Amino acid sequence: MRIPNLYLKWHVFRELVDLVDTDKDVGLHLFRSEGGAEAFAKLLRGDIACPSDIADSLTAYMNRRMGAQSARTAGEEVRPPLSPSDLALPTLTFAGRLVEALPDIPEARRTRAHEALLRDMTLAAPGQAAAGTAPRLVVERTSMNRTFGSTVLPSGGEGPLVFTAGQHKGQLAVIGVPRDPLAAYVMFTRDPALTGRLLWDLVWGETVLWLPSPFRPKRIGERLALLERAEPVNAMPGRFHVTTALVWQEEALQALEPRPATHPGALDEAETALFLTRLRRMAEDKRKKWNGAVQVLSAEYVVEVPPGNEARQ
Repeated sequence: MRIPNLYLKWHVFRELVDLVDTDKDVGLHLFRSEGGAEAFAKLLRGDIACPSDIADSLTAYMNRRMGAQSARTAGEEVRPPLSPSDLALPTLTFAGRLVEALPDIPEARRTRAHEALLRDMTLAAPGQAAAGTAPRLVVERTSMNRTFGSTVLPSGGEGPLVFTAGQHKGQLAVIGVPRDPLAAYVMFTRDPALTGRLLWDLVWGETVLWLPSPFRPKRIGERLALLERAEPVNAMPGRFHVTTALVWQEEALQALEPRPATHPGALDEAETALFLTRLRRMAEDKRKKWNGAVQVLSAEYVVEVPPGNEARQ
């Protein structure tokens, strides 16, 4: 069985136990061969299946590291928290189980694990364009009857736009694109840290949301509108990271799409993890095979929920 979201779980584990061993070391230990490091990298990304003996070895390794942490803090031996079948658990359920098994680790490690998971669940635009250059992703905020204006969110710029649930609508658009893309993907990753919670305190569907993707954005003058119209923000407080992929070539669309057929819809957890892996590889492709085939853009915004309107926290 392939586990395309295993890298998400592994990176949480690394931060929680403050792992010293490199992934290369772990791969050599698990596969007992010179190609172990490469095989482990492929295993984490779902490029190859996870055989039962490797699952046994990996969870045994993880249990030993967690056991050593627990012994140092609690002074007693604890029951191994993971079984091989747990590797297939949903990411946030798995992360929560790790946190529960390590109740006495420093708070800084939990924060690092949360931040590592958040980085893995988003993709920042490489060299996000500065104001005045193209293209860039725009987040717009409107009230129910008038416009508040738009904010471009380049890396290192001013803080993200703040929306109040029940008062504001939002719109996403890309500006500075001279031609229409073949398709677009748009996903939202919610960071609940502003509410005092971490990612594993939520379920996947409260953390990752999608516009039905892929779709063809609508051009309005010099802008590509990613929503048909401004929409009210959900009463889900947090900081939202928007990852947008504009696809220019059919070959890239087929290579990026994780589902058997390309129909607009929301990707599930495994499909999202696979999509992010493929998109990251295209964006970082040193051989330039996908140069000009895909454009990655990103932005952020914050949603605040007034007291009494906490529909979904």
